[in-house]
Amino acid sequence: MQRIKKFFSRTFSGLVERDPNFIQMRLNVKSITPEFEKSLEGKIEHSILQADVREASEEDIRSLIHLHDLAWHSTPMPYRPLKKDSISNLLNDPTIIFLIAKVKGEDSGFALIYFTGEEKQIGIIAGMGIVPDLQRKGLGTILGTAAWDYFKKKGVVELRCKVYKENKISYNFIKGLHFEEYDDDFVHWKLF
Repeated sequence: MQRIKKFFSRTFSGLVERDPNFIQMRLNVKSITPEFEKSLEGKIEHSILQADVREASEEDIRSLIHLHDLAWHSTPMPYRPLKKDSISNLLNDPTIIFLIAKVKGEDSGFALIYFTGEEKQIGIIAGMGIVPDLQRKGLGTILGTAAWDYFKKKGVVELRCKVYKENKISYNFIKGLHFEEYDDDFVHWKLF
């Protein structure tokens, strides 16, 4: 967790101070009804995209760097390049999971998730990126659902992320999944 904080945050001193450029979002797992899950599954089943999602390994480092570069250059987010050794360290941490979505034989999106809280009861979506050609076509929903499957198996009670204020597309996507804004003095995570 500390490595994620250092990796994705410019300011670090134990806990990351609230960054006014980001909106904090959360979703209580109790509000994820079977009907809502079924509606997401329906969107995925009827999506024009068919994606295979896998957990990333050391062999995926170049792909993760490439996906990050493509995704970030298409958003208003301040760009921060990823380094091979930093990703390798994250991949070797058993509490951190990178998911990669492959569409038509090409890696096309990724999600970075981890668990926090005293009993690891909070699921964090620390980052998500989709290649520009597939943005707004359902791949984020596919990756989000795959992340939810990991979180559900661990019994999380809340999901959290942060969204860059100027990234309206990401904000609308997260809001569409019923996440709500909240305010807290300190945060532990950041959505790209």
